[in-house]
Amino acid sequence: MIDMLTWEDIIEAEDTSRRREYGRLCSGITLLRQGRAMIVMLPNDGFRVLSSGFTNGGFMESPLAVVNITGMGGKPEYTCMEEGLDTHDRVNYRYAEKLGLDADRTVFQGTAASMDNAAVSEMTSADGIKVAYVVTAGIRHNGGRAGDPTTYDESESSYDERPGTIITILAIDADLSDGDMFKVMLMATEAKSCVIQELQAKSLYSKGIATGSGTDQVAVIVNKKSPNKITGLTKDSELAKTLAQCMKDALRKAFDRQTGMNPQSQWDPLLLMSRRGLVPLEIREEMRFPATYAELMAALGQLSGDRYNTAVITALLNIADDIDNGLVDEKTGVDLAREICEELVLDEQDDPVVRLRLDDADNMHDLLSFVSALKVMDTVKERRVPDGQ
Repeated sequence: MIDMLTWEDIIEAEDTSRRREYGRLCSGITLLRQGRAMIVMLPNDGFRVLSSGFTNGGFMESPLAVVNITGMGGKPEYTCMEEGLDTHDRVNYRYAEKLGLDADRTVFQGTAASMDNAAVSEMTSADGIKVAYVVTAGIRHNGGRAGDPTTYDESESSYDERPGTIITILAIDADLSDGDMFKVMLMATEAKSCVIQELQAKSLYSKGIATGSGTDQVAVIVNKKSPNKITGLTKDSELAKTLAQCMKDALRKAFDRQTGMNPQSQWDPLLLMSRRGLVPLEIREEMRFPATYAELMAALGQLSGDRYNTAVITALLNIADDIDNGLVDEKTGVDLAREICEELVLDEQDDPVVRLRLDDADNMHDLLSFVSALKVMDTVKERRVPDGQ
């Protein structure tokens, strides 16, 4: 009988005997699946890696492999965090032994995402250089925006981590200088943030749109033996364009596979408003609805699929963001938003109480909350029989 299940117990019990091929990348690189790991196996010692991962990060000459590992989940995973930050190294080295890898020659990355949801994307630039990405991604529980309030102190020996990470492994069939490898890492990061902005994925720590997660990691693999020698890489080059496009393609697929995050699921007014703290419960509390619970739920469901209202809500959220960012003063922004709501969202309002409450809303949160409640009631009425019963 085990008193408390630990990460050591899980690794010891796990069956990692089966290794199978998952795919092939440029430069003869093989993708392998084994246990909880995706192994990017390099064919010879002619490669270099630059990684921002927790274990064996930085530059590594002639690595054996780059590995992305899914966490154990549950209490055993949290025992790693309780033991301190350096436990990542111990866990990864022990797991490398289970996988039959030389840990000192392996670059490690880790995530809560399943390796079965990894997305692979390959492209060739106009000047003939092949690039490939292997990405796992999920930020519904850990999405954050650069500059958000802090959630942990790196001076502490342990920390509480929310699941959610974007892991990027990038292979380029070219030999790059140190500086250009850093540039590639930045380009991949910028492309990642572009996709998140396009999907309007929310930060869990502020009212803003996320730019990534608190635990994102990138590994850049280059082929030292390639005839393609690159120095002075610029963002307006053909290779840079291909690197960005390929990253975007892989990340979109990874988001969809791991959490169902895609343009269709994100284009939901209730989901979009949630990043500003507006949720169905608060909207329902704005008024004492003369409607049944079933009617309210049906109305909310209908509004979630209403593309017209989603477009208007997006415009209103842009105004709210502009107010927060100092691009427009609050009164001007709220007055404009009120006009948009009355013109495009609400039916004609002749109730004096409704009029008073609309005029009293002097910030975007209160305005969006009350207008949403009015729209729900309008939808309930529309769904009823013609006589309003």
